[in-house]
Amino acid sequence: MEKKITIKDIARELNIHHTTVSRALRGDFRIKEETKSKIVAYAKEKGYRVNQGALNFRNKQSNEIALLVPNISHYTFSNFISRVSDLAQENGFVVSVFQSKENYENEKEILKIIMQNRVAGVIASISNSTIDTSHFRQLIDFGVPLVFFDRVCQDIDTSKVMIDNFKAAFEAVQFFISKGYCRIGHITGPSHINVFSDRHKGYLSALEKSGLDYKLRYEVSKEFEIADGFNAMKKIWSYAEKPDALLCDSFTLSAGVNSFCNQNGIIIPGDVAIIAVANDPFSGLLNPPQTVMEQPIGELATTSFDLLMNAISSKNKSIAEVIYHKARLIKRESV
Repeated sequence: MEKKITIKDIARELNIHHTTVSRALRGDFRIKEETKSKIVAYAKEKGYRVNQGALNFRNKQSNEIALLVPNISHYTFSNFISRVSDLAQENGFVVSVFQSKENYENEKEILKIIMQNRVAGVIASISNSTIDTSHFRQLIDFGVPLVFFDRVCQDIDTSKVMIDNFKAAFEAVQFFISKGYCRIGHITGPSHINVFSDRHKGYLSALEKSGLDYKLRYEVSKEFEIADGFNAMKKIWSYAEKPDALLCDSFTLSAGVNSFCNQNGIIIPGDVAIIAVANDPFSGLLNPPQTVMEQPIGELATTSFDLLMNAISSKNKSIAEVIYHKARLIKRESV
């Protein structure tokens, strides 16, 4: 009785790695057409038959989603993770959470792991230090559905879900101006990140519309910890012309500003008013309770998850949508 030919037999005869043979026989798009045709023709000639049961097992749709965030300790990202995890559970998926810790090299290594795990799709927000986006482009090249949220790679054609950061900053500055403030500063993040560049453009637009000349940008490039806000305010308050209001691009930065003020007898809002773009649960517990531009994290999470599900179920993985959600002003006592 003639012995059945195996994948390893084909690989040995053609001097091709058995993994490449296996992928070619499954029609994997990553294998060159010339190589694929050669392998398929030889297998057919030798009477090789695919083990359909094993093939179905290997090709079974993954139910794992990878979620990559800059820092899981920050409220925006931890809340987002919680919402997406709930949605995933309701829809029969599990979520693996990764954090880059605002580090580009970490981010690249995490994506290698994600690709090795052959997940169903990825939802990601990039680190402060991410400039080169080629590691995310590899996901697209390998046909892995990808949705960016909040901080996005502008040069990659995939779905993105964001806050209208220009409008959020514009409305915050307008509110300052309506209360009589005229020396308004902005504590923000790296200008190459869409979130921070859009907010600063909104900040500048509001000032220019009102004819105000005072402009102050203080850029924080670290992890946005309370200490970073404290040190930023320490530096800002050493300037000869001090601001009478500050727009802060995260709760932790604003909490650091608040701490410096309380420790140095600076009255909020008498000496300086504060608005943070983020409604952390502790915002209302600061002294004084903080005025914020609240980001609709639930809407951000739901939209991101829905877009990923659409991409996973669609035969056309290249469909890309860009969706913006609106922040909401919550008035408290810091303005």
